[in-house]
Amino acid sequence: MPGRFFRTIWTATGAGALLMTGPALSADAYIRVVDVGAGLCVVAVVPGGHAMLYDAGRGQPLCYNAVRELVPSGRLDLVVLSHSDTDHIRELPAILERNVAARIIHPGDPRGPVVDDVREFIEAEEDNGAEILDLSQQTVPFGRSFAIGEATATFVAGWSDGNQTRMDGDPSLASRTSVRNNALSIVIRVEYGGHSVLLTGDTVGRLDSPDDTLCQYSERRMVANAGTVPIRSEVLVGQHHGADNSTSNCFIRAVRPEYVVFSAGHHYRHPRQSAVDRLVSNGVDPSRIFRTDRGDHEGGRGRTREWITGSLVGCHDEPGDDDVEIILPEEPAAAITVRYRLPSTGC
Repeated sequence: MPGRFFRTIWTATGAGALLMTGPALSADAYIRVVDVGAGLCVVAVVPGGHAMLYDAGRGQPLCYNAVRELVPSGRLDLVVLSHSDTDHIRELPAILERNVAARIIHPGDPRGPVVDDVREFIEAEEDNGAEILDLSQQTVPFGRSFAIGEATATFVAGWSDGNQTRMDGDPSLASRTSVRNNALSIVIRVEYGGHSVLLTGDTVGRLDSPDDTLCQYSERRMVANAGTVPIRSEVLVGQHHGADNSTSNCFIRAVRPEYVVFSAGHHYRHPRQSAVDRLVSNGVDPSRIFRTDRGDHEGGRGRTREWITGSLVGCHDEPGDDDVEIILPEEPAAAITVRYRLPSTGC
């Protein structure tokens, strides 16, 4: 029941743990891609005390701590769970114990006991007056926008079943459980001051293949809809931690990102060199590609090789030290900032 997971997180954190103060008050919007290891947690803060959480980490109290630091009011205008993989939802119960969510969007994909536990907390928020948008129960139109103070979060794509992402010619996902579970990911475009950030969860754009012309599934559908639901964004918080089955050429060309951030960790050799190669071949400066596992080195060969730029042989990067900050200025003509929150300390 609600409370069990929160106590586990609090014990891991330590009641006397010191938390850094949040960003100084300003007219800028502040987004932090939290280094939770091989998972995802994004916290967005907008002037006026407004905030959004996109995904909720993998179980350590890193996402919880970031929300506690950045949202002292304890009020979240919007919570989005891209999909139900545990590395994207595990800290939500602890976060909802301490914070109030006005609206929660999730795909409603059934995935077992861990998801059931998270659903208990979501249902409790509904009892407290939160609006719950469960894609397995209702349709959210692509292009619907939600206010986060002066920012907007636009529902770009999302499904309750990965098979719904297929278009004519796309191979069946019936036997590809992990791909199907990722393909349904909810994608959100955050806009503030004329600037935009695209949050993609584990969305899928291709099957693992040496054929780099592939453009499939959810990425292909978003590209097809881009005339009515824009995906062009200055910052792309990259798909599936940089796996080869995402970041297709068609999608990169439609988004045209100036910066890319991969939330990765010491698992699965993410981000993949093949995914980064596609970004670079489409004009993204490698110095503007960030990763939350700086220095990590898992090796691999061919298309299974981890991105080698900046890696340190023997480095097993630990979570918590490579948060990435994105600052969106109020003025459309002003430049955005993307940077690591802390200086590199090596591995």
